[in-house]
Amino acid sequence: MPKLSVILHTFISRFLLLLILLLGSPIILLMILLPEKYRYQSKVLFGSMRFFYWAVVKAALVPVSYKGGEHVPDEPVVFVANHQSALDIPLLGVFTKGRPHVWLARYELMKWKLLKWVLPRMAVVINPLSREKAMGSLRKLLKLAKAQPLDVMIFPEGARYADDEVHKFYGGFVMVAKMLNYKVVPVYISGANKVYPPDTFWVHRHPVTVTAGKPFELEKDESDDAFKDRVYQWFVEQSKR
Repeated sequence: MPKLSVILHTFISRFLLLLILLLGSPIILLMILLPEKYRYQSKVLFGSMRFFYWAVVKAALVPVSYKGGEHVPDEPVVFVANHQSALDIPLLGVFTKGRPHVWLARYELMKWKLLKWVLPRMAVVINPLSREKAMGSLRKLLKLAKAQPLDVMIFPEGARYADDEVHKFYGGFVMVAKMLNYKVVPVYISGANKVYPPDTFWVHRHPVTVTAGKPFELEKDESDDAFKDRVYQWFVEQSKR
């Protein structure tokens, strides 16, 4: 049984989160129901999403510090981040500053009945086990980005890890960056796994730091694997600090 302080923190935090979700339900419904050709052009929607991300982070009731915001260019980019907790989504979302953006989501999440209907309307779902389906998802992403410049949000580890290690990156973000001619902005999240680890109910008080690095660009004659490894090494260096 956790300490009384953890129990109180958890129930207050979850009450605030429930309140935010109830107040934010019109935003979520708008994201789900608004036709795609209008969804990513709505300043009202993404301005509201900015507040929603901020509010969810605040509901965790933990100290959060952001660093490197000056490294995020005004132009659309591919954001890549390590993945420790469900809290990473709003933590990374704050960096978009209300700009239109789209998430790349794992196809495994489609096993949940509710997400199976909602997720394709809120993200581009990638199935790396099927080249045909993966390419179809990338074509959809390209179509969206051509219609409206969008930031692309990716967790290249492909899963959540609570062991403070940076795990192997999948190379999809490199393909996206090349396809859209976007820079890659790395974002290292530290401490979120101590606040809200995967597969747990309890919320713990622990400081979180979110650090954006300088954008990466594919160099002339650089292979996709070399570029992926260069970005990955930046995360490894951050994890050792």
